[in-house]
Amino acid sequence: MFQNLIDNAIKYGRVGGCVRVSVARADALPAGFAPRHNAYLVFKVRDDGEGIAREHLPRLTERFYRVDAGRSRDMGGTGLGLAIVKHIVNRHRGTLDIDSEQGKGSEFAVYLPVAETPAKVA
Repeated sequence: MFQNLIDNAIKYGRVGGCVRVSVARADALPAGFAPRHNAYLVFKVRDDGEGIAREHLPRLTERFYRVDAGRSRDMGGTGLGLAIVKHIVNRHRGTLDIDSEQGKGSEFAVYLPVAETPAKVA
């Protein structure tokens, strides 16, 4: 999941640009996400590429959806990566939040619940 997000940031980021990866306790959750746990961690991957037009954001996690099919195909993309990321995040009871602005880059944030009781080590 993280490898895909980082690879995408590198692939679609600006040549010579910067990719930022961070992890922190989430102070707030994305609008519309109903928390089922007391605490969440947020993993963010941000690039400074050309960004994605707002009208494409809701469809980015659909299987085989590509904003620019020609460019994606030329770079080796299948249109499955973000669909797989979303599926993994959902399986871990989290959420994926995507924010982008044309000309300013994109940010992909994965919110995952923190275990409420420590796991037992055998």
